[in-house]
Amino acid sequence: MVAQSALTDNDEQRELRDAVRKLLKDKAPLEKIRAGADEPDGPRFDRALWGNLAEMGLLALAVPEKYDGLGQTMVETSVVFEELGRGLYFGPFLATAGLAVPALLGSADEAAIADYLPGIASGETIATVAVTEEDGRFDTASTATTAEADGDGWKLTGTKMVVLDGADADLLLVTARSGEDVSLFAVAGDASGLTRTRLESLDLARSLARVELNGTPARLVGQSGAAPALIAEVLDHALVAVAAEQAGGAQVCLDMSVEYAKTRKQFDKVIGSYQAVAHKLVDMLQQVEFSKASARYAAAAIAEGDAEAPVAARVAAAYCGEAFRKVTVETVQAHGGIGFTWEHDTHLYYRRAWSSQHLFAGLADHHAAIADRIGL
Repeated sequence: MVAQSALTDNDEQRELRDAVRKLLKDKAPLEKIRAGADEPDGPRFDRALWGNLAEMGLLALAVPEKYDGLGQTMVETSVVFEELGRGLYFGPFLATAGLAVPALLGSADEAAIADYLPGIASGETIATVAVTEEDGRFDTASTATTAEADGDGWKLTGTKMVVLDGADADLLLVTARSGEDVSLFAVAGDASGLTRTRLESLDLARSLARVELNGTPARLVGQSGAAPALIAEVLDHALVAVAAEQAGGAQVCLDMSVEYAKTRKQFDKVIGSYQAVAHKLVDMLQQVEFSKASARYAAAAIAEGDAEAPVAARVAAAYCGEAFRKVTVETVQAHGGIGFTWEHDTHLYYRRAWSSQHLFAGLADHHAAIADRIGL
């Protein structure tokens, strides 16, 4: 059972939350995302802001101290993800801290960990994990990318789809098949035979890419054939990170709706005084609070190595994804005509909600995983 003290912020976590929120408010206004949508291939992330995140130690949070990190847990990183979700941060934090760091640590490959984690902790290395192929699933069951031994190394051939921040990554951790074994491989961003193409995304604050490998040099990470179990574990971490993002985004939508309902007047009365609007806001509040609670519980369960962590991760993913989507729909409705305009922020959260709900797995996948994990 998760310790109750882990479910609320302590003083250090509150300070962390406040610092991240202030940084994003000062350095990452949502106007930048809308402005970047008109650029070729969409918005590009702010490398100066990435440096600010590194200076604050955010990229080093979950990295063990022996690899130049801060040795914090999933609880601390979930605080950061919640704030990044509030601000719709556009950058490779989820790919690097939410995917690559758990993948490297889970591989138990001491040489690879020592080689890559210090660069990630300092912000010098942007990393991601490339798993998804034509079927759109973030698992290894249908992996078609092949790995062929080449002296002391390997060469990979295949195509990975919807790779999070794949166009900007300095390090790609790629799943590939050699015979019956599916393993994880490290590919440098400047490796020969590697082609990366940015993809158009519904979420203007998320960068996706198609990654093509044509005899691309690679390094085996971890044990041969260990990728299926490793990627399943990485997926749980990623889903909890996204759930925290969704909870943070839902909170902003609620705040915007409440503020609008307190100032917008119809028939000489603020719309928040009407029962239909007030009830709508209360329903949104319930969904926001439950989202924050489920995401935090899952993060704490992972941090403590609790036996409930695999189920808690999927419960958080299922609930937070559905709740965020519903809250954004209600936010658009609460704002009336202005909620449908390009200039207002509502559509940015609406886009994030619909896309993030299917980023790594869908609602049906979560329900099936929950049933399997509790033995139904």
